[in-house]
Amino acid sequence: MFPARVVPANPIQVGAFELDLRTRELRVGATRLQLQGQPFKILCALLERPGDIVTRDELRDRLWPDGTFVDFEHSLNAAIKRVRAALGDDATRPTFIETVPRCGYRYIAAGHGARNPSRHRLAVLPFNTVSDGVPFGHFSNGLTEEVIVQLGAACPEVEITAPWSSTFDQPGLMRTRDIGASLHAGFLLEGSTRRHGARVRITARLVETATEVHRWSETYDRIVDCPMSVQVDVASSVARAIVKELSPE
Repeated sequence: MFPARVVPANPIQVGAFELDLRTRELRVGATRLQLQGQPFKILCALLERPGDIVTRDELRDRLWPDGTFVDFEHSLNAAIKRVRAALGDDATRPTFIETVPRCGYRYIAAGHGARNPSRHRLAVLPFNTVSDGVPFGHFSNGLTEEVIVQLGAACPEVEITAPWSSTFDQPGLMRTRDIGASLHAGFLLEGSTRRHGARVRITARLVETATEVHRWSETYDRIVDCPMSVQVDVASSVARAIVKELSPE
């Protein structure tokens, strides 16, 4: 059985999120994510004992008291998946919840309970190719990859995520606020490439997802004599600009 529980302060800091125990909401910026039933209880159980293993038997006793009929294994696995989905966590490379094989789960995020307002989560969307032609589509893909690499090196205090999904590669399908909520990201970096002959125009924009306000934008005109050099040059410029916008300094 679980030991006696200490009532924690409300809200609880969970990485970049705040968990409101009264409303059962995960909050990041203006985004609100509701946790219901078992997922909420599981997250609370793990947060009460950060760093310790909470066994599957303990979770069963807490979530499904004696006399409750349920497919325990399936129900617990499904509830854990919902918690991870809400946090944007990856079971294979966990940031929040670690699976301890044949035993249970453990909350592993550093700095539990401490606020860290300088930590931002930035989603880099694939650069949209305005010009026709498969080869130039490859240029846009390469530019997106280079931007991610440069941002990772220049902004260690910013968490970078790259959603390689067609859902986020088609402008107009989702609002910026909805994309941010889906990816748990406070900022989006989006852009486009347009080629005319030997010249290319690259546009990049930083958008705050909660307000949908453009925090920064820039246009780069280059001669495409060496595509890789152009990608590195522009990506480096973008990374430096993002550092100025998001760095706590």
